[in-house]
Amino acid sequence: MAAKIANLDEGPAGAEIATSVTLDHQKSGQSKLVQLEGEIARQAKQALARHIKQDEDLPLRIGGVSGEETLLLPYTAATLLLEILKHMTKGLEVVVTPLQPELTTRQAAEILMVSRPHLVKLLDAGEIPCRWVGRHRRILRDDVMAYSEKLGRQRDAFLDRLVTESQELDLYD
Repeated sequence: MAAKIANLDEGPAGAEIATSVTLDHQKSGQSKLVQLEGEIARQAKQALARHIKQDEDLPLRIGGVSGEETLLLPYTAATLLLEILKHMTKGLEVVVTPLQPELTTRQAAEILMVSRPHLVKLLDAGEIPCRWVGRHRRILRDDVMAYSEKLGRQRDAFLDRLVTESQELDLYD
């Protein structure tokens, strides 16, 4: 049994950060890998946070088999990387998408964390407006976000109603 929980945040540098945590008891073998990645991300986040200065680009030294190189990481990229590492320390999967006014069906499906065929059904049903560009659909980012917020409100209302009914039936100890 698997459940997916999603959270959309607008991050620095005009990018949207979609985080999700997959709760799947069958994936317990991967938990050690997630823990290891989380620990590496925690250490990297702490080191990066020590060196980021407000509105200053960050000199970054990278070493490998072919030698060492220093590059300049823009401040917005450094703060975005810090935000990504923060989510990874919590064991969350991270997807970063550029903030564009129009999205493809694939991009919109990734933001909503649904399959592309399911998104197409929503578009065909008129749940989310779209326009055609030749044979391809384009969806306004604002419409995708509005639909996501609508689903969140519906989910919250359903959970509130479920709690109220459970209390009325005296299902709580």
